Amino acid sequence: MPERSLSFTILLGNLSTALRLGLTRLLQSQPDLKVVSAGATELLAVARRLRPGLVIVGESQLRDVEQLSRYTSIPALLYCEGQPLPGMLREAAHWGVFDTIRPNSVPAEWSAEVLRKVRRIIPQKSARAAAKLVTKSAIPGISRGLVIIGGSTGGTTAVEQLVRGLPASLAYSVLVAVHLPASFLNSFVERLRRATSLPVVAGWPGTVLEPGHIVVAPGGRNLLVKAATNSPWQAWQTEYTAEPSPSGDEPSVDLLMRSAARTIGSNVLGVVLTGLGRDGTLGAQAIRQHGGMVLVQDEASSALFSMPQSVIQHGWANAVLPLEQLAAAITRHTSFFALPVPTAQAVGSFPVRSFQL
Repeated sequence: MPERSLSFTILLGNLSTALRLGLTRLLQSQPDLKVVSAGATELLAVARRLRPGLVIVGESQLRDVEQLSRYTSIPALLYCEGQPLPGMLREAAHWGVFDTIRPNSVPAEWSAEVLRKVRRIIPQKSARAAAKLVTKSAIPGISRGLVIIGGSTGGTTAVEQLVRGLPASLAYSVLVAVHLPASFLNSFVERLRRATSLPVVAGWPGTVLEPGHIVVAPGGRNLLVKAATNSPWQAWQTEYTAEPSPSGDEPSVDLLMRSAARTIGSNVLGVVLTGLGRDGTLGAQAIRQHGGMVLVQDEASSALFSMPQSVIQHGWANAVLPLEQLAAAITRHTSFFALPVPTAQAVGSFPVRSFQL
């Protein structure tokens, strides 16, 4: 069993006795998790002293979370008895609340959901360890999932900085969509190639999404993600669409994210960067509804905050982060992508059980 000195500390706020006991039993059943409880008036003092990796609170302690965010950045899970108000969640996202816990009549399902949400924010020991974890469980040549990065005004510079922080060995694909004229595609691809050692290519119809590759959506057209043809494995490729962009922007972040969420499911991570307008909000909604995650750039590091702000206001952001922290957050969240599986026509030709989690 790992030593508790290496454990991830979770601080429980002023929750009901039954809920606190249930969460304590569940979380401490995991050898790498340590649980500490704080009384109704102790949350701020205990959190500032222990610096836990996560706090879990009820709606009555949201103001404590807001005050805590002024001193340090600690992710928070919010327990809600009923349907939370969108306005409350928008505000709470600024304070570090990245998701909610709701009552569930099926204990096994509830426990699995809580652990899934907790583990999505547990950092790896280092970026190298995270990359090693992803690479070890990956299948060569098969993308484990997809990260879609969308932006507009200021987006090219933001993407350059972000990709510099991505590890050299990735088990997932990266698809970039920034609102630019078609004539800027080649120069933007070259800029990204100079910023990272990862392969960077333009996305055309039939471009297969390979692990460790960055694909840039061309300007002036809308791109979709579709299941790849003639592959024995779960794989994806890009295709053009004549469907108009909901926001009028091209390439449409909304259409791209929607298609990826419908095609890939929970192994999609959306990232909405600086930009004018609301493109990306409908796409973020689709990603969340299919079990994926959404990260957005914070206002302080954005050239224009309209696109990230719209995602936050509609309640679809899991986390709001400075630009310099997004690469590490992407590495952390993608380490929990499920493994690829054979397609139906390949069953019988491959040992399926060898690749199940």
